[in-house]
Amino acid sequence: MHRASPTQLHKHVSQLLTGGIIKTLPAWYSAMNKFPPGQSLLRSPLQFCEKDVSGKKLRNKKATSPKHLKTKIPRPQIIRYIEDSLRREFYREHPYELLKPQILMEKNEGIVEDHGELLCNLKFPCRVTGEDVIRYQTYLMKDQKFGKHQAYVEACNEFYKIRAREEVAERVAEEQALLFGSKISQSQTERSLWLEHKNLQKSEPRVINQVLRIMS
Repeated sequence: MHRASPTQLHKHVSQLLTGGIIKTLPAWYSAMNKFPPGQSLLRSPLQFCEKDVSGKKLRNKKATSPKHLKTKIPRPQIIRYIEDSLRREFYREHPYELLKPQILMEKNEGIVEDHGELLCNLKFPCRVTGEDVIRYQTYLMKDQKFGKHQAYVEACNEFYKIRAREEVAERVAEEQALLFGSKISQSQTERSLWLEHKNLQKSEPRVINQVLRIMS
């Protein structure tokens, strides 16, 4: 049996009625005959019109404009979290925190998981990063009902106290090591400067002889 195209369905029904194959028209025939389907599945708005009070047809200018006919490309919705803006603000004012190494998979007692006690009453030694400050600020805003600025100031104050304790502990540990006779190794920068100074001392007589030879 011949299968009619969906766009030519009303014409196919008319032929069936003329040939006597069907006796009555379907209920949708009059509507489809009045508004026949186009070649595309998307109906053009040019087929629709409005009538004013006098009965004259008015064309919808907005519907027929090229801008309105353009199909919008479906795009995923932008997902935003409250931590995103807090993270940008913190690292904009503390850029050197990004240089500190972090071990993401490490789970020790020094890493605090309770957001309520994230920075307050913290046992030393600990490992606090910028992400801990951001989580603590989020906790203050959601659970303690702090404002954004107030929570930021409170979290940064606790963070500065911990950093100060770390610096004092490192300085005391260095003084104790020197007191007990330990030799502190040079840093990479100090060793590089020492090697550079040593090479300059070795090459100084040779450079002086070359200069005197050129001048003579």
